[in-house]
Amino acid sequence: MRRVLPLFITFLFSFPGLVRSQAAPKEPAKEPVAALLTSKDSLFLTVSEGKKFLQHPVKAKQTLFSLAKYYGLTLEELYEQNIQFRTDPTLRTGARVKIPIPNRALKRYKNSKFVISRNVPVYYVVQPGDNLYQICKRNFGMPVDSILKRNKLKDNNIRPGQLLLVAWMGVDGIPVEWRPVRTFTKNDAMKERFEEEKKHKKEVVSQGVCFWQKDSKEKGDLYAMHREAAIGTTMAITNPMGGRTVFAKVIGRIPSGYESNIEVILSPEAARTLGARDPRFFVKVKFLK
Repeated sequence: MRRVLPLFITFLFSFPGLVRSQAAPKEPAKEPVAALLTSKDSLFLTVSEGKKFLQHPVKAKQTLFSLAKYYGLTLEELYEQNIQFRTDPTLRTGARVKIPIPNRALKRYKNSKFVISRNVPVYYVVQPGDNLYQICKRNFGMPVDSILKRNKLKDNNIRPGQLLLVAWMGVDGIPVEWRPVRTFTKNDAMKERFEEEKKHKKEVVSQGVCFWQKDSKEKGDLYAMHREAAIGTTMAITNPMGGRTVFAKVIGRIPSGYESNIEVILSPEAARTLGARDPRFFVKVKFLK
């Protein structure tokens, strides 16, 4: 036995492949995502319904797939924000693609590990009605003084279209795990229905007063009454105060007796989705005929 053991060990080392085959297989390394941006690029950011969106500048050879992977999105999520790509997926150099961005992807301050060459500057695009306090506090949770100093502003006066440097984003993109788990709501389903119906009907844009029964305890259904929209179709109602949009099914006409300036009557659930507080409030409407 003493003679056999050394011979067996010698045999194993003579064929190292046998030893390696017994080892536990290593997990394959994650394939790095190609950087689609550099520190010389600029990202423009807007806020809608409390959500932040970037405008990605398209470069040569970039595809919808590479953009989705870079920003931690699925292609379907990319289509939701850029409906035009459903019919024409071609990316043209210089175009801008709308990208939802999670808060944690925005670096609001430079720390000791910050490397300028590994980050892209992010500029907020000032919208009509914006004020500096609202932008800093509500949208980014930052002191006004930080934005004043960073942008070398002499006072709080800003104008629509003005670009304010508010943060940076890493050039390596956004990990998919930074994205919140999606929940498919009834409003999402109605939105999909609206986009599908729009392919076969004419879209009309209007505005006016929305009315709803504020004291009603009714919950669950998203429906509307309108004077012109085709019954059975879906319509989009937007509350400019906050920018929220709800999609509701048209179930009938506005009854006689209501003032002519009443543009739409909404179900309590639809009105609450818009963040309505008063029984009458101004809305913008898109409906199909």
